[in-house]
This record gives sequence, C-alpha cells and structure tokens, in this order.
Amino acid sequence: MAKHKVVHFEIPTGDFKKSKEFYSKTFGWKMKTWGNEYMMAITTDIDAKTQRPTEMGGINGGFYVRKNKSQQPSFVIETDSIEKTLAKAIKAGGKIKRAKSPIGEMGFMAEFIDPDGNIVSLWQEAKK
Repeated sequence: MAKHKVVHFEIPTGDFKKSKEFYSKTFGWKMKTWGNEYMMAITTDIDAKTQRPTEMGGINGGFYVRKNKSQQPSFVIETDSIEKTLAKAIKAGGKIKRAKSPIGEMGFMAEFIDPDGNIVSLWQEAKK
C-alpha cells in the first residue's frame, strides 16, 4: 500500500518563535525557517540528499503563518496525479478548496474538502 501515504503535516501559527520553542522542548523537533512565511519541522532523521525521512513511517512537516482563526492543522497525502485524485474526491462527495499549484521546483500541492468539512492536502512530486 505504498500509494497515497501521508507524507507531510502542516500547522498554522501566529508566532514562529513560540512554536519553535514549544515543539522543540516538547518533542525535540528541529526547526528550519524558510523566510517569514514557513518553518520546516524535522521530526525524524532525514537523508541528506533527498531530505526525506529515513525511518519507516516517519514524516516531517511545517508551520505556516496563520491568517485567520479557522485555519487548523492538516496532513498531506502523496499522489501520482493530483488531477486524478481530485476527480475521485469530487466524485466521492468532496469539493476542491485549492487547485493544483507549484511549490517551487519540488512538486505540486492542492487541497480538497471532504464531505465532513475537513481539509485534506495533496502532494505530487515534480517529474525529474
């Protein structure tokens, strides 16, 4: 069952410094800030070349600037085709929240809302 595994999580925050201190002290996570908008959370050992977790089942994540109180933590599911997965989600009763968009040269993300109102993010790695 290698397809559609959870590969990332995201947590909104109003204060990177406080979040970094809290999660570092509580869980021992290492944090790496990317500008003023994003902070990576390294929760498990990573491969220096691929930057992916080396421990089976381990995932890393990040924190982003909270823009409103309705934003909640989310998880990211990997897919080979965001378009096909979004089509399946819509057919099953979901709604697109954010269309496929590039994330630098790393890949693409999109979001959909499940029938219960939960937001689910999708990740598609860039073709090399």
